Amino acid sequence: MSADMLPHTLLLATPALAAWFTAGLLAVLALRRPLRALAGPRCAYALWLLPPVATLASLAANLWPLAPLRWPALTQTVTVLVHAGTRTTAPVSALLPDWIGALLVGLWLFGSACALLALLGRYAALRLALRVDPGDTLARHGIEGEHARLRIRRHAAGPALLWAPRPLLLLPPDFEQRYDTAQRRQILHHELCHRAQGDAWWNLLAALLGALFWWHPLRPWAQRAFALDQELACDARLFASRQRPALRSYAGTLLQAASTLPLPLGSGVSHPRQLKERIAMLAQTRRSAPRRAAGATLIPILLGAAVLAAHSAVPVATRTVAGMNPPTQDITFNNKLPPRYPIDAVKKHEQGTVVLAVLVGTEGMPLSIKQAHKPGPQPAQSLVNASLQAAAKWRFNPATRNGKPVAAWIEVPVTIRLYTMGVPANQDTQKPSA
Repeated sequence: MSADMLPHTLLLATPALAAWFTAGLLAVLALRRPLRALAGPRCAYALWLLPPVATLASLAANLWPLAPLRWPALTQTVTVLVHAGTRTTAPVSALLPDWIGALLVGLWLFGSACALLALLGRYAALRLALRVDPGDTLARHGIEGEHARLRIRRHAAGPALLWAPRPLLLLPPDFEQRYDTAQRRQILHHELCHRAQGDAWWNLLAALLGALFWWHPLRPWAQRAFALDQELACDARLFASRQRPALRSYAGTLLQAASTLPLPLGSGVSHPRQLKERIAMLAQTRRSAPRRAAGATLIPILLGAAVLAAHSAVPVATRTVAGMNPPTQDITFNNKLPPRYPIDAVKKHEQGTVVLAVLVGTEGMPLSIKQAHKPGPQPAQSLVNASLQAAAKWRFNPATRNGKPVAAWIEVPVTIRLYTMGVPANQDTQKPSA
């Protein structure tokens, strides 16, 4: 994709990004509790990968719609019939005037920039308020091994783990006075579980997504649910480790360490609103190995399904734009670049029609090419790949609206027939000519 196509492609991709992020978020909010009951809190926490994976898959499908495919050898004589489609539709953003679509995307990006600046300001203010004590180490608190290198800073928002980007352990100034020895060890092991989970980086990703989708009505609810699932997963990891604390003692530590102070890019021990559900989860028995395995299998299946669905979805609208002349093919040029008949298709005598959905840019070049799935038998994948590769080199006459070229979709049926001695190969006994 050339640089001049990128801004327009991003403009067209924004509705898809918002839709896939929303779909991933709704799926997580609907499945997190059943999955937690089935396989435990750690599987429910892993489910939060779904919104960013679906969003990135949608972005990749719009920016790089054609995956790299291997060119098959062409050793047979074939006849390829290419017909220009008559159905033309436009992306959702084209249903609005150009200036309205650009204004909406501009407002989205402006709001995201403001949200990022606000996040950066809060984070900078927190970093400036941290107090450094050179002799303050984990070894001083009885923690040895690789974790002893974790840096410690003092702040009233602690105890917490802060992204720095090298993680920082925040402890309150009166940490030694507020908690007894057993409570201090429980808190420190809890924060080390956050570090083992990589929660400092996951909090950074969640904060960036929250800034990008600042307008989303589900964002506050999702942020609270994400924080709760993170803490529940951390509790589960702690109780599965060798430093498993006593249940009653740990619940008392959570009650005493609860804090409502804002902490950008950080993981605290607990929030008062989370205490009831967290303490209730501590009393539940550990899930069996088959149930944990079922949850661990379900997560990659859901992620893979999201990637495939986002990549295969063709963002074609169901209504046309008034006053717009649809795009057309440059038949003279395109007929010189027919699809190369795949060698595998020749061996199997595969034929058929592949319907392509092509997003034609204002310069007449394809911005996005995907298969438009139609009811009935589907063509072989080798024929689809050959059609996609050929269409990437085709030229089109762009659509126009009020005399100006605009981007729009066109459906192009590509009919591929294998001919032998001038007769279509319709039977398995026939062989292609050399």
